[in-house]
Amino acid sequence: MSKEHFTAITHPLVEQLLDTHKEKMFEWAYGLGAPLHVLFPQIFSDNVAQITSVLKAHQLKHQILYAKKANKSQCFITQSSALGLGVDVASIEEFELALAGGVCGEKIGVSGPHKSHELLTLAIRHNALVAIDSINELKSAIEIVRHTQHATQNMPIRILLRVHPSKDTNSRFGLVHAEIEEALSYCVEYKNHAFLQGFSCHLSGYNTQQRGQAIHYMCDCIKRANHLNLNADVINIGGGLPISYLDSTQWQDALDYEYFHKNRQFSGFYPYHCAQPGADALAQILLTPNQAGQTAADAINSLSLTLMLEPGRALLDQAGVSLFSVQGSKPLHGTSDCHIATLSGTSLSLSEQWFNSEFLPSPRLLSKATPSSPSPVRVAFGSATCLEDDMISWRYIPLPHLPTGHDLMVYINTAGYQMDSNESEFHSMPIPRKITVRWDSPNIHWQLER
Repeated sequence: MSKEHFTAITHPLVEQLLDTHKEKMFEWAYGLGAPLHVLFPQIFSDNVAQITSVLKAHQLKHQILYAKKANKSQCFITQSSALGLGVDVASIEEFELALAGGVCGEKIGVSGPHKSHELLTLAIRHNALVAIDSINELKSAIEIVRHTQHATQNMPIRILLRVHPSKDTNSRFGLVHAEIEEALSYCVEYKNHAFLQGFSCHLSGYNTQQRGQAIHYMCDCIKRANHLNLNADVINIGGGLPISYLDSTQWQDALDYEYFHKNRQFSGFYPYHCAQPGADALAQILLTPNQAGQTAADAINSLSLTLMLEPGRALLDQAGVSLFSVQGSKPLHGTSDCHIATLSGTSLSLSEQWFNSEFLPSPRLLSKATPSSPSPVRVAFGSATCLEDDMISWRYIPLPHLPTGHDLMVYINTAGYQMDSNESEFHSMPIPRKITVRWDSPNIHWQLER
């Protein structure tokens, strides 16, 4: 039974909350219900500062856009606005929430594949920056501008051409080389309708060298565009900065010794340990050389470009936890130390299941009272639904004692893509509430997220 490989990295402020202010956790869960998501905007700000420090160290002109899709909470939008960040959106609803959170239209980036007529129109009216994913989308955007310029004071749509710098031909995003040339010809012909601000890319995975090479590729695209007098000056490398959930580098090997309920098999796992997470990963990207030995950062500076980033998970690292209350437990048939515990809520509030995967960092058991006969056990956690496969944790997790009714299980570091990507009112259960917590040592202050 693993005793160390899956211990979640926990921010000191979060550790303080779980220790010094443990009673608050029970009060919140009792008064507001569980699951309950607890958010930490101050930690979000710390993550922004770390990434910004790397950009400043390389003397790069830059713009950070928080990727809204990573969490639905409005508190991170208002925090982005306060910090001068932009926001990356992919729907009308996200656009409206960005505006409502105080982010001006010029700092909103609109991504996603071929966008609807309504979303493009909204972006044009607010002078947002739109990532164009195809020739047909570019034609659509130009046509909309031609029909709305009387209402937008003849402003062209600000665009980035999303390129496809990877050899992964299976990706559905971006323009290949021949399409880039065609798109540039449209930008020249319709210069009064579409202003080419630069280029962007959408890359899956966390390969820093791949992202660094993408910068060099987009710098070449900038040179080609400016040879046509298009005056482009922005490259956008999107997000994809990995984070570390676990200290151990051995977690993958340790999986061979773990037991999953019903011998469940998974298609893969997020890389839960990363030697160079977040800002360190960005530093590696910027040091990636081209064939001439020029680093990505130097290539950007040599052209006086602005580097745009769209991190989501990296800005939300440690910025939230999810509380589930224990409803009861029972032993697994035919075993002595394995149990199934039922938690309030469903696996929709821990979204790694969406990817046929498992959120591996072990949750923290919070108990109000010491159990009468504590003994180590292994516990898998099922949801409060009648679906056999609705498991919150398939893995039998080592715990110091069996959780009992009204204990809490706290899943650490769930703000990025985990807590709310897939939540629904299944079984007519309400969507879990969220609260924001701020530290003003030695006190903490909390507020209900509405």
